[in-house]
Formats: sequence, structure tokens, C-alpha cells
Amino acid sequence: MPKTRKTTAKPPKKLPKMFNGADEEDIRKLALPDLLQKGMEVLIVGINPGLYSAYRGHYYSHPANHFWRCLSASGLVPPSFGPDNDAQCLQYGVGFTDVVKRSTRTMAELSDDDFEDGVGRLKDKIRQFQPLLVVFNGKSIYAKFTGQKQKDVTYGNHGKALKGCESTFYVMTNTSPINAHFPTWESRMAFFMEVVGLRDDLKRSPYFKERCSTA
Repeated sequence: MPKTRKTTAKPPKKLPKMFNGADEEDIRKLALPDLLQKGMEVLIVGINPGLYSAYRGHYYSHPANHFWRCLSASGLVPPSFGPDNDAQCLQYGVGFTDVVKRSTRTMAELSDDDFEDGVGRLKDKIRQFQPLLVVFNGKSIYAKFTGQKQKDVTYGNHGKALKGCESTFYVMTNTSPINAHFPTWESRMAFFMEVVGLRDDLKRSPYFKERCSTA
């Protein structure tokens, strides 16, 4: 009988120094609050909080993530804004949420149940708050939202994609640095500027004017 080789699971890598010795299991229990309000112009949707964002308590906190560099350069929020200003973005019509609220090292740790529950809750939030424009930070997130295969998802404007909701949906590139197709923050700016232009077009629509008059 051939011998079977014993395999032992590799222990998880220690967290980098930027976590200041924090315990990973404690961080995994943290979640980011939804930053939502009626009258939002742009809702940014992420997949789930990474450990560093959960540790800091703010969206897209990892210094290697290009999100805040692009958002502040786009003019959607003041140029000085960074992760610590995420709640203040609501003053400028920009809100934040994630499909799944629990924190992980990678998306691969999330289960089908995580996504099924998260997508249902996200649809309820969008219907409740009716943002003018819902922006998905990556194709994989929109694929989970719609049930499509990621390879079938395209970047750009997807129109009104949720029944019972007047929001317009847009898919941009994931701002994570691991996305090799767009290696610099400058290479991602076209998506953010398209979001600005689409938002401005939607604000000229009869729906937006009607919404403002009944607010």
C-alpha cells in the first residue's frame, strides 16, 4: 500500500507592522458602518472590508489602494479628502457600503451564503435610499450582484438594472493595487471622470428635478 503524505496547513502570515500588533481575530470581528442617506448622488459599492480598512474603521484605508487618490482628484469630494473623511463625503452626495460586511484578508474567504445574503441586503438598501448613481468598485462585485459570470460583465454604464429602483448602475475597475490591468492611479482616472460626467447628466434629468422638488 502506497504511503500517504501528511499535509499540514500553513499558519497564516503575521500581519504587517502597520497593524501595530493588533490581533487578527479581533480585527475580523470588526465591520464598517454603512454611510448612506436619502438624496445621495453617488453610492460606492465594495466587495467587503479588507483587514486594514476594518482595523482603521474607514473605507479603502490601505495606503496602496488608489481609491482616495482618484476620488479626490475627480472633484467628487475635496482634494484633501482621504479615508478618515469617508463619513464627510455624505455632505458631497457620496455614500459607501459593501456587498458583504464581514472583514477578511481576501475575497476568496467569502462563501456563497455570504454573497447571497449580502446581495439581498444591498438591493434593499438601494431601493430604500434610491441613489442617483450606484458605482460598483470592480467587475467581480457587479457579477455577484447580478448573478453573471465575471467575464460577461463590461465596464461602464449599465442603466437602470434593479427592478423597483430609479438608480443608474455603473461598473468601474477595482481600485486595489493587485489589479495589474490598471497599475497606476492615473490609469484609473478615466473611470472616475466618467462617473462625474454621468452624475452630471443624471442631475439634468427630469427624475432628478422631480426628486429634488419632493425632497
